[in-house]
Amino acid sequence: MQIHFQSDPSLDPDDLNITVNAVTKNNRVVNLLNYLDKYNQKSSMFIPIKTEDRILTIKQAELIKVEVTKNTLTFYTKSDEIQANGRLYQVLERLNENFVQVSKHCIINLNHLVSLEAGFTGNMVAKLNFKQRADVSRKYLPEIERRLGL
Repeated sequence: MQIHFQSDPSLDPDDLNITVNAVTKNNRVVNLLNYLDKYNQKSSMFIPIKTEDRILTIKQAELIKVEVTKNTLTFYTKSDEIQANGRLYQVLERLNENFVQVSKHCIINLNHLVSLEAGFTGNMVAKLNFKQRADVSRKYLPEIERRLGL
């Protein structure tokens, strides 16, 4: 990867114009574009969760994982399991770069990842803090390894 800076006096002082050049729009390019898009958004330390009777806020650092079953999301922290309605991809968009999707049904916080181990079905299992576990699909394994620097 090559990175270049070029001054453009026609831009406003607070504007940036970023162009990504590649042979094809592969996963690496898509991941970079997503990263740049998230960089542009204001990240909050908290994530709001709307349950049936109230709205809760959880510190992202305390969130261990998020699972979905049909339209029911379950947010796991050290001491709570909070259920709400919603879609997993919408939650992932609101979370910071410490979170990664590990299957169609689960997002984990990499700061709570203890180890990745082989499971019985050929998939990997993520062992997390506070005795939490998550199945890792082979489809998502390359992105997890990249995020871990492997």
